[in-house]
Amino acid sequence: MCLLLSNPRVQQHTQLVQLVLSTLLQTLRLAHNRTHVQMVPRLICTFAIRAPGLRGVFDLALELLGSCNAEFVQGLEHAIRTRIVDVEWEARDTVLEFVTRAVREHAWPCVELLVTQQVVDDAVRALSDAEEYVRASAAYLLAAVVERGDEERARYVSEHKHLTQSDLARLVADSEAFVKRAALDLVHALGTRGVGMWIECLTYRTLYDLADDPDFEVRVRCARILALLTQTSPVNTSELQSTSLLLEMCRDSSRYVRAECLRSLRELKQNTPDVDMTSEPEPKRVYVGERTDLWKLRNVDLAQLEASLSAEHLYQEALDTQVARELMREKSDANAGNNILDCY
Repeated sequence: MCLLLSNPRVQQHTQLVQLVLSTLLQTLRLAHNRTHVQMVPRLICTFAIRAPGLRGVFDLALELLGSCNAEFVQGLEHAIRTRIVDVEWEARDTVLEFVTRAVREHAWPCVELLVTQQVVDDAVRALSDAEEYVRASAAYLLAAVVERGDEERARYVSEHKHLTQSDLARLVADSEAFVKRAALDLVHALGTRGVGMWIECLTYRTLYDLADDPDFEVRVRCARILALLTQTSPVNTSELQSTSLLLEMCRDSSRYVRAECLRSLRELKQNTPDVDMTSEPEPKRVYVGERTDLWKLRNVDLAQLEASLSAEHLYQEALDTQVARELMREKSDANAGNNILDCY
């Protein structure tokens, strides 16, 4: 079957390639033979197999990853590095997505040989890819490595010479919402690891724009970063006004954003001491206004905030945020009783 896939006549017909490939993958699933398993990396290197077929091969590789030897993993790493520079953007995107899934779904010792420094280098370069889907997948991969990788690999990502604060700032300000989501996940992962660069890529204007982004998933991630800023960096909190922005986001129109604020505030109450508003603020540490906002954050009515997430509020939220304004207008004369929402 491998000979069939390498046949130029077969390669001219996409459906025939897909049929041969799916038959081969099913055969490999049923065969519990080490020699046959080594064919999986060879299949990935076959450029006749485009993105849809690659996904099937990678699904099989993911199944085999936890139980295979170092030789298989090293062969897989070589195949990944071969296809990550594919001229087809969908193939590049598929490769990055596979490595991310492998890191998230397997224990680090199983994928340590897969996520080499060379693969990290390729992922960092992919952050500047012309295709936005590839940029997002690369950011998700690096975030997964920082979150789940060992100290050495996480440090290699955070100290990479081609991953600067300006690169992160550019990703966070990307025009595509799904790229912003991935970039914010990477920034949050770096912040959780305590890497200073994650704060340097943020400005008050950036956070303000993110808090007002039309995409609610971007705002959810913004709230998560604001909470992390408030807990871990008091000085930068004052400069970036993260507590005041987080206070505003508690009144966000999306219940998902409010739910993230609720989770963050509960953590904040557990991890920070009570703020005494009668004492003098410590010089050069916390500004009076910022201390006031922190006090307000700790005294937000969590019960009321949690109540705003219940089902009783969903219909009103739908009317407030999802129904186009023109639907609220009557089609004929005013007060003629033909309002489109009369039935509600």
